[in-house]
Amino acid sequence: MDANGNSEAQSGYGTGFFLKVANKWLEIDEVTQVPIAEQSADEYEVTHFKSPKRKKEWRSGLTDDGEGTLEVNYIPGSPSDVALRTARDSGEVCAYETFLPAPGGKWLRISGFLIVKKRGRAVPINDRMKQTVTVRFTGDDTEDAVANQRVIAAAA
Repeated sequence: MDANGNSEAQSGYGTGFFLKVANKWLEIDEVTQVPIAEQSADEYEVTHFKSPKRKKEWRSGLTDDGEGTLEVNYIPGSPSDVALRTARDSGEVCAYETFLPAPGGKWLRISGFLIVKKRGRAVPINDRMKQTVTVRFTGDDTEDAVANQRVIAAAA
């Protein structure tokens, strides 16, 4: 909220999602929803016979970024379709970057690693074809403000 109480909410328009598959970065085309890690933590109990006031005691355990869903317009055989299929078939951990619009004309870059777990495709009779990709985040991610999104050189 600004100093006058007005919302500073922004549209996600312009967001980019990039995936490194077979050691090559590719922007996934026609994305309609990007996944962002959930960032939850496990907990474990440390209660003992003399815990204060008979209250259970807990500690934070390992963290887990969970799963997410990438949605794209499905274009069979496109470079994005081939990359997503390749990532799924290989089972390899892939680097990713997503760029979200941020205040001041900058971008919030979120980067980390994921596994493409499954791909679902819908082919309706009177609507766009859509591909839904479930990803599992693995390891740590980073967030930083950058001036520009990643640029992928056009194929020669």
